[in-house]
Amino acid sequence: MYYLKFVLLFFVLTFFVLPLFNIEDPLRTIALRYFSSRTEANLVEHICKPDRTYWYEYDVASSHYRQRYDGYVERLDAKIPENYRCQGKLTEPTRIDIKYFGGFSYWSEPVESIQESIVIIWMYILIKLGGVFILLWTFLRK
Repeated sequence: MYYLKFVLLFFVLTFFVLPLFNIEDPLRTIALRYFSSRTEANLVEHICKPDRTYWYEYDVASSHYRQRYDGYVERLDAKIPENYRCQGKLTEPTRIDIKYFGGFSYWSEPVESIQESIVIIWMYILIKLGGVFILLWTFLRK
């Protein structure tokens, strides 16, 4: 029973608690990095205040998704006509390539997203997973 609680709480912390604090789920990071598929999406909204936010829409397996990507990406900005940038809803959607995870098609991000070195990405993943395990071992002891 102990191990069942441990596994269940691990997934609850990973999938629900970390995202509540705007910390990306480490399993999502791994899935998008190594097991993703590509498709096209329409960039439909571009907001600059307080930070860059890109809203895009795409269809996968007869389902329609609307997702948000936060953070300044110069290559994405370059695809948007200059007079439409930071205006909110775009009158003319811009095509972008995205990658998504087939198991959870709502896990997606632009191909031109903020890319960091593989060492830094794995360091973040290990720190997040380590933090989850420390919390679990702190409160779930035999």
